[in-house]
Amino acid sequence: MTQVKRIKLIGVLLCCLILSGSSNHLNAIGYWHALSTKANVLQNYWRFPTYFSHHLTTLPNTLLAKLARHSIPNAQYTYSLRLLNDNQGDTAKKFWFASINELTISQRKTLATHLLEQARWSDLKLLASINSLPAGEVLNHLKIEIKTPHYNISSAFISKLGFASLQDHLKPDAQCMFNVLAMSDHRSGLYKLSELINTYNKQPEPKHNIFCFSKPIYVAGTIECSNSVNQAAKCYWERSELKKQLPKNFDFIIMMPEQGMANVSKGTMLVNSTANYNVFLHELMHFSGFEDEYVLPKSKQAWLCAQSDYVAPNLYISQNNDAPIGWHKAKSCQKGGVAYKPSENWSIMQYQQLGLSAQYRAIWLKHLDMTSNQINSRSSALTFANKEILN
Repeated sequence: MTQVKRIKLIGVLLCCLILSGSSNHLNAIGYWHALSTKANVLQNYWRFPTYFSHHLTTLPNTLLAKLARHSIPNAQYTYSLRLLNDNQGDTAKKFWFASINELTISQRKTLATHLLEQARWSDLKLLASINSLPAGEVLNHLKIEIKTPHYNISSAFISKLGFASLQDHLKPDAQCMFNVLAMSDHRSGLYKLSELINTYNKQPEPKHNIFCFSKPIYVAGTIECSNSVNQAAKCYWERSELKKQLPKNFDFIIMMPEQGMANVSKGTMLVNSTANYNVFLHELMHFSGFEDEYVLPKSKQAWLCAQSDYVAPNLYISQNNDAPIGWHKAKSCQKGGVAYKPSENWSIMQYQQLGLSAQYRAIWLKHLDMTSNQINSRSSALTFANKEILN
């Protein structure tokens, strides 16, 4: 290359740099005018759209909202995220939905993450229905919220959330008197179970090593639960494939449907995913044989209130005989015998929100000691009998 050509090339490059620098300078000036003066932000945007798009996040709400209201997709997207951060999800939806077809995969993922953080499930369902919810963690969260069958959910994802899959090999804790399987068919149920179990483990009742709980197991697709708010919760599972897949050697089961009143039947607790801890503890006491001290259902009164003597650690039925000293009438039986309870005041077995009192903790512990002695006596008797047979 000759010296003349080399000089010309350098000159062209310098001109390009000057022009480029001048263009960037003009962009910045236009943006500054929109920010700092009463210059029309919309007009300035259209003069320098690329520069503005790269700096939208620094615009104040008033200017960003003006751009968004004039159907500029990037402004609609950015403004919707701001609205979501301000807990204005319904208003935000008007903007992100209008721009959704113009958003990149990365932007859709960011939007989905914001919607998940605020549990905007209807919005996430909408995104999924129009094929605008990218594959990934948020989509998986939505799948377990809408009860996608467990075999269509990655067990690695379930494990990452701190839950268990039916394929996992869960084992009971030998240190505990009773081991409990916990399971649910929806996302909020799994998280609620974790919350209740974590609260219990901070202060185990009535003492340590009585109840141990499995990780919450995701079982959607294996059970069918009724969803009536004003009726007892019910899940139909005993004849399903679930029973064959459950880990062995656990003593009790907790199932968590979305709705229904809490109850315990045949070693299975059903408690919905809005229940608080004291309701959970009340139902847990049923595992140890405690009875309700409020009016029992008529069907239960028909057989329970026809009995006599102690029918539960906290309930004595009198058939014209004296009640235990220091016990007080309960409302459990309206027909048949007269029910008595240990406390003159309301207890957790009459009104769950009161929590567990020291008196009922002591009754619970005494009952568990008796139960443990009976189990040990039966175990010793069986061991002796087996030795006799072997000899």
